[in-house]
Amino acid sequence: MKALLFVAHGSRKETSNDEIRQLTKSISNNDASFDLIDCAFLELAEPDILSSGQNLIDRGATSILVFPYFLVAGRHVVTDVPQDVEKIRKQNPDIDITIAPYFGAADAIVDQVLLQLDEQVKIHL
Repeated sequence: MKALLFVAHGSRKETSNDEIRQLTKSISNNDASFDLIDCAFLELAEPDILSSGQNLIDRGATSILVFPYFLVAGRHVVTDVPQDVEKIRKQNPDIDITIAPYFGAADAIVDQVLLQLDEQVKIHL
């Protein structure tokens, strides 16, 4: 079974974490590419990557795509996510785990920013 693990930073503000959970749910409801979809947080919120990754495996995932929901390639993207993924790999060597490029690296992000700005210009100008 193919799984998606959506990874965000995490916040002390629970409503912010709930936004990520809701986004994950919306993706799950609108994407048939994955059999299982879950989210995880690097800091300040639960579940963490290790727990969510293992949960997906326990539910039958045979491959996991980890999607870092970050705008820039900071320490979390470059170091923390890969370190946690490597721990899951070591505990589950038969599971194929791939880290997707982080959100901010997507070619379409420029189009989305321009679309958002265009909408704001129409509202405010």
